[in-house]
Amino acid sequence: MEHPTRLVTRYVNRQVALPYELTVDEIEQAVAETYRLYHGINDFLVRGGFRPMEELVLGNSLSGLLSEFLVKNIATASTHLEANLKVGGHPDLLPKGYYSSNLVLKGDEGIEVKSSIQKGGWQGHNPEDCWVMIFRYAVGEQEGGERMPLTFVEILCAKLTKADWSYSGRKGDSRRTPTASITMSGVEKLRRNFLYRVPGAGVRGHRALTEQ
Repeated sequence: MEHPTRLVTRYVNRQVALPYELTVDEIEQAVAETYRLYHGINDFLVRGGFRPMEELVLGNSLSGLLSEFLVKNIATASTHLEANLKVGGHPDLLPKGYYSSNLVLKGDEGIEVKSSIQKGGWQGHNPEDCWVMIFRYAVGEQEGGERMPLTFVEILCAKLTKADWSYSGRKGDSRRTPTASITMSGVEKLRRNFLYRVPGAGVRGHRALTEQ
């Protein structure tokens, strides 16, 4: 199956509200470069007799890898944002000139970028007042049995507050990583302000927005 090379123009919402002078064109460039990078790696792997990336790197590891690709490619495409190069730093994208360096452990301005195969239930490590951008994707075997190359199906963006997160810390001797989940109020903010949505990707009342 031929893999995608860019977002499908007719499903792009050019009325989306984006922060820090980020533009739809810049996101389109970043997605195209992410496709080129990911599918280029996969072509190399398959030619060498290896399994594709989505079968070698599963679950959260694949989502994390895609998020890193997107952050770096958005930073390259954007005039006003740069990547946060601090390991474990927050947020992922920083407004140029706002901080003294691009090594920020915990900043109050910027965009947190997450990629996910899930329709909802997106998580982070801490409740934060911040802009969040979600890149939903499909890849691998689908419900009908067909296989799909990496394809972005929805891109959402919204300014969330701490009230839009629910926090789950450790209990007792648990070694589970503390997580914060975006609540329905936050999910609704994200779904209302969509940059991209292919038919069938929307949930409940947000399905019809694809055709507007």
